[in-house]
Amino acid sequence: MTPEAVARCNELLVRVRRPLDMAAQFVAAVAVAVLLADYLPLSLRGGYVAVTGITLLLQLLCHRRFVADRERRRRAMVWLGRFIAVYALNGLIFGAMLAVLAALPHQPVPLLALMIVVGMVTSVSLTIAVHVGLSIVVIFIAVLPGVALLVSTSSRENILLAGVGLLAAGLLVTFAWRLYRYYSRSSELVARLRRMLQDRTRMSADAEEAQRRLQSILDTAPFPIVVARRSDGAFLYSNRLAGELFGISGRALPAGKPRYVLDPEHHARVFGATPPQPGVEMQIATAAGRTIWATMAAVPMQYAGDDAALVVVNDITERKESEERLREAEQRLSDALALAPDGVALYDENERLVICNKSYADITCVPLDRAAGVSHDEICARAVGGRPSAAAAGVHTDYDEWVATRRRTFKAAQGEPHIFFDTRSRRWQQIRDFRLSSGGTASLITDITALKRQERELREANENLAHQAEMLAARTETLEAARKTAIKALQEAEFANRAKSQFLAHMSHELRTPLNAINGFSEIMALQLMGPSGVPQYDRYAQDILTAGKHLLSVIDDILDLSKVEAGKMRLMPEAVSWQRLADQCVTLLRPLAADRMVTLTVEPAEEGATFYADERLAKQMLVNLLSNGVKYTPSGGAVQFGIALVPDGSAVVSVQDTGVGMTEADLAKALEPFGRIDSALVSQMNGTGLGLPLVKALIELHGGRLEITSNPGQGTCARLYFPAPPAL
Repeated sequence: MTPEAVARCNELLVRVRRPLDMAAQFVAAVAVAVLLADYLPLSLRGGYVAVTGITLLLQLLCHRRFVADRERRRRAMVWLGRFIAVYALNGLIFGAMLAVLAALPHQPVPLLALMIVVGMVTSVSLTIAVHVGLSIVVIFIAVLPGVALLVSTSSRENILLAGVGLLAAGLLVTFAWRLYRYYSRSSELVARLRRMLQDRTRMSADAEEAQRRLQSILDTAPFPIVVARRSDGAFLYSNRLAGELFGISGRALPAGKPRYVLDPEHHARVFGATPPQPGVEMQIATAAGRTIWATMAAVPMQYAGDDAALVVVNDITERKESEERLREAEQRLSDALALAPDGVALYDENERLVICNKSYADITCVPLDRAAGVSHDEICARAVGGRPSAAAAGVHTDYDEWVATRRRTFKAAQGEPHIFFDTRSRRWQQIRDFRLSSGGTASLITDITALKRQERELREANENLAHQAEMLAARTETLEAARKTAIKALQEAEFANRAKSQFLAHMSHELRTPLNAINGFSEIMALQLMGPSGVPQYDRYAQDILTAGKHLLSVIDDILDLSKVEAGKMRLMPEAVSWQRLADQCVTLLRPLAADRMVTLTVEPAEEGATFYADERLAKQMLVNLLSNGVKYTPSGGAVQFGIALVPDGSAVVSVQDTGVGMTEADLAKALEPFGRIDSALVSQMNGTGLGLPLVKALIELHGGRLEITSNPGQGTCARLYFPAPPAL
């Protein structure tokens, strides 16, 4: 047997010999052991049952491992050897039991046990008959020991019984062989049927592949193809382009309901006595409700047993639409040319007129209805012939030169302008020629009379502008001299201002030394540190001298600070200033003055820990100046309040609001000038030099900020100091 046949027999053996057969054999072995209870000892009977059970477990394990082995077909001979081993062991057990039964007395119970064992031999041998050799081995291993034992007794009855055993063995071998042949033929028939089925499947696949290739060829054809049935005009087949053209989703089968049917007119064309000519144009309505233009070519054929025609459809809808668009474009061009105010003409590559508008025909003296086809040279001749002579027109026009120039610019066709005076219409004209991509020429005649008029007016305007430019140059010299004089005056004023500031600073320094001595001695005398003077009037004089000295020292300090700022010698020491500390210091300084003036001095609530970026000494000086002005120029019973507003970008606004006399715009401008004092009854009663606000303005600008003052007479004044944000690190 070939390895393939052995593998097939192994598969059949495992399928036929089921675990149920093995269980039945074990039950039969137990039954034999029970029947022979009076004839055989328990040890022998128990050993028989145990050996039978072990053998059946080996068979079951062998079958299970065979099923689990994925390489069992390749290892068919190995598994055959294993099957022979386990089933030969089963045959030896049968042979041993049959030999034991042959030695027992021929009584009903032993004979019944003998029949059960023979039945087990028959069942096993016929079950494994798919391996006929294995079946024969099991039969003879089971029968030969008992036959040999019967023959050895020389008893005629035993010999006869041995012959019956051999005859039974022969019959079993015959049955096993027949079963093997049946299995073999069945397997061959199944294999043959499998091969036939595979061949049919392969042939069907080849046919389908051939059909797919044919349909692919038809679908990739560059034109729509359909097969129409003669009887009713139904489409039996349509390729991809035809399906897209007629709105057919998929191909209709001959037995199915057609997805598209030719109308009677087209059916008569396709299946008529005279086939349709390829160049005949016709309209076809598609299944999607769209009408197309097409040409058809049909060839008679048989399709699926029906008379049909192979129809090739050429869709010319785009061409027809293009022709329609071309006609519309020509009409629009003709309409546009008719409405154009300029003369427009198109010439072909042979310099013959194709189309022109009425303006061009009138200028060139060519009838519009007979202009097409006229050469350019003839048009030039007609244009000259239709005009009066140069002498009659009163111009110096050389018509021969005009024609030569016209021919040259037309042949060049580079857009070069040819300007001339039309002696008939008495207007200026300009002709420009352009080469077209088709090889023809486009001519454009434009009336430039208005442009010529504008050129003349522009020339006159240029002459006027030149005259005005001369006058402007003279004025410019005068203004330049005035500018130089003004610059010189400004420089002298700045020098005088610096000299004034230096003089004031020098004089202030010279005055401070004796003034400090005067203030010191007058304070000693006023406080009577050296003892009483004895004259009360002297004490009052000493106090007046101290008050005047302190006022003069304050004026000198303001003059020095203002002079430093103007001279650019004031140096800032900016830092984060605590608003609470600064406000407390200012309130402490100004509380006596506010109490004396009976003015309420309050601080607006601010954020806890509020700070702003400034020079603390100068910030205090600015705030004290503003507060002192507010207290001094606010009538009794009034109020002065100040506060700070922090801006998210880090800047701050310090405001001082009072309910004082207020100022007009003119007064405010005067108050911001050094030594400027406004005319007011209350102001005239207060001591002051007019340096407070100018100094505040100079100091805040030195910080990079600004001072804003809003005031209304009789309502009060609000001053705001804008401190910038600290510089970025």
